[in-house]
Amino acid sequence: MIAVYIGCVVVSVLICFWYFMFDVRRSVVQNVMLLIMLAANLGYLSMATSTDLSGAILSTKIFYLGGCFLPVLFFLAVCEVSNINVTSRTKALLIAIQGIIYSLVCTIGYSDVYYKSVEFVSIDGIAHLNKVYGPFHIFYSLSVYIYFALAIAFAVYISIKSTNVLKKEFITIITSSICAFLVYIIERVVGMRFEIMPVAYIILLTGALVPMYRADIYAVLENQEVITEQLNSVGFISFDKKLRFMGATNTALELFEELESSVVGRRISNPSEVLGNIISDAEEFLTTNTDINSHQHNERKQYQIKDKTIEIKIHTLESFIGRRVGITMELRDISEHARVIELTQKYNEELSLEVRSKTKKIRKIQERTILGMAQMVESRDLSTGGHIKRTSHVVRIFSKKIIDAKIGLNKDFLKLVIRSAPMHDIGKIGVDDAILRKQGRFTDEEFEMMKRHAEIGGRMVKKILTKVEEPEFVEVAYNVARCHHEKVNGKGYPRGLKGDEIPIEARIMALADVFDALVSKRCYKDAFYYDEAFAIIEQDAGEHFDKQLAMIFLECRDELEEYYNEEKKQDESVI
Repeated sequence: MIAVYIGCVVVSVLICFWYFMFDVRRSVVQNVMLLIMLAANLGYLSMATSTDLSGAILSTKIFYLGGCFLPVLFFLAVCEVSNINVTSRTKALLIAIQGIIYSLVCTIGYSDVYYKSVEFVSIDGIAHLNKVYGPFHIFYSLSVYIYFALAIAFAVYISIKSTNVLKKEFITIITSSICAFLVYIIERVVGMRFEIMPVAYIILLTGALVPMYRADIYAVLENQEVITEQLNSVGFISFDKKLRFMGATNTALELFEELESSVVGRRISNPSEVLGNIISDAEEFLTTNTDINSHQHNERKQYQIKDKTIEIKIHTLESFIGRRVGITMELRDISEHARVIELTQKYNEELSLEVRSKTKKIRKIQERTILGMAQMVESRDLSTGGHIKRTSHVVRIFSKKIIDAKIGLNKDFLKLVIRSAPMHDIGKIGVDDAILRKQGRFTDEEFEMMKRHAEIGGRMVKKILTKVEEPEFVEVAYNVARCHHEKVNGKGYPRGLKGDEIPIEARIMALADVFDALVSKRCYKDAFYYDEAFAIIEQDAGEHFDKQLAMIFLECRDELEEYYNEEKKQDESVI
């Protein structure tokens, strides 16, 4: 069962990365829904690996994040893609109500209002709670029933009544919702010994997010405000690859009135002569341009529509993997040609700024997600609080000195090392809590099990980052996670690499990792003085550490002491 939970966590992470990379709407509701699913599934995994009642109760409170908030967020997401406007005040009220229900969950272990009693049970190494529900548990169950019923009802109504949505995609949303809800009902009715809701979450979001993404691809009205403000003489009409109508801007609707009554997902039945000719051009374009894996467009053609001369250009429309899913027609009024050129230049400049801004935002989301995962892992380790933050800063200081030393490592490479630093211990997610949370030195057997985290971390980095990050970053992060415990004398782990066999990024990380371990207090030792720590680094140069890098690291002493002294002051001020 633990393997199932781990699988659900991995799938959750992959879904999050995929959606954060390719979510065209940048929907806060949908993105928060994904993060809560990931947290909930981590909670189920933590529950299964708990070793005592307090740990199991804490894990229960974590996975209840999904039960309390996913139904309402899923309902709001369905409203979004249905173009149903839910006011901010209403959203806040619904979330607040679920927050009150979650506050009842937080009384577990302190009061009998939600669980009358709980008993910790471990069967075949898998932990779970035997519990008796309290009087207020009914509110949680009712909220799940209500929101799933509302989401399904809205989706059914919209798919039947509205002509402005993709009906096939809503059928997929409805089906996944019903399947997930059935899993919830089965778990409650049968009274299964182990929780299977992570599977329900995966079914729900996998079945719903792909249709939501496809609905977003054709949501041309999402950019209506920008288009109207800056290029109000330009319109767009979208079709899928079978030339079924998918949507149009107001400018296009004004030019072709028959689009008002056209049904999304169906071919236009009675086009005007001009629109019929344009559609014929589109059919010829699709027939001529058969490569479905590249973006293509045709030469602009002019049409006389009403009292305007309109220039039309057809573009292919691609999905997130670069496969053609349809076309979009760009309609441009060239009656004021000079003005259009001026506005186009302005639009391109602002679009370029927007792209750069979005790229930075995506990068920040990726880095915060990675850092969040690493911090969740670190929170399980009682001996290394703040280690991720400190080692990342040490690597940043160290990298500046390396650049000054001019040893052949450029800034771009060292930026990748800095980004990779928070993931160096991510493999500890695969280490048993009993070992990771042990207060004291490890036995030889325990240390051998702890050493496995390097190999586990390397595999996790490859699985999580491949296809969502550039290959150079994946390789650097993989080497940092897997090889930062190697020693240049060949006595490190996991592979016993020697000298230059150890990737340079791992040799950099090794210095930062060991230095922080030396100058930080652990449950099994006091913090070393700076003199002692730097003396150990110097003594082990050429044995544990790369000699050239170690000499450069010693030059960082002033900056490192200043940083760690400031950290200590902050810790003391908090206390």
